[in-house]
Amino acid sequence: MATHSSPRVPPYRITLFYGPEYIEGSPKTIQCVFNVKKRSWKGGVQIVVDVDKLQFARVEASLQFDKWLEGILAQLPEEFRSESKVRARDLFAQQVCLMKLQQAIQQGIRQENAKLTREVLVEELDKVTTQEGEQIKSQVLTELDVEEIVAQEFS
Repeated sequence: MATHSSPRVPPYRITLFYGPEYIEGSPKTIQCVFNVKKRSWKGGVQIVVDVDKLQFARVEASLQFDKWLEGILAQLPEEFRSESKVRARDLFAQQVCLMKLQQAIQQGIRQENAKLTREVLVEELDKVTTQEGEQIKSQVLTELDVEEIVAQEFS
């Protein structure tokens, strides 16, 4: 008789609280705020994640995100394209911020509210977004809820 192990429960539960948005007085920084709870903690914390807009541009270019997005949007009915483009860019920013947060978690975070400024984990974020580029795009596609439409185009 085969035994099935239960799926591994992740040590952290991460939820987007809000974002992306520009920091007031600093149009060069995009910010997302996440609620983070480790299983062993009694309560969660809020982690503010700032990413420099120039870094977003680098990540977009390295993943050819705009070209990929245009290909996806071309498969959608005209009336959904504009709204989907805005939403996709927000989802992309959220995913990049999440990647930065995950890098911080790997380095160890404490059970306290914190802020990851745009100056920290820059090289690490560039590296992980390049490695996980397809995952980022896949998550954007999932959140846009257009997978079915896109799948039909490739069938």
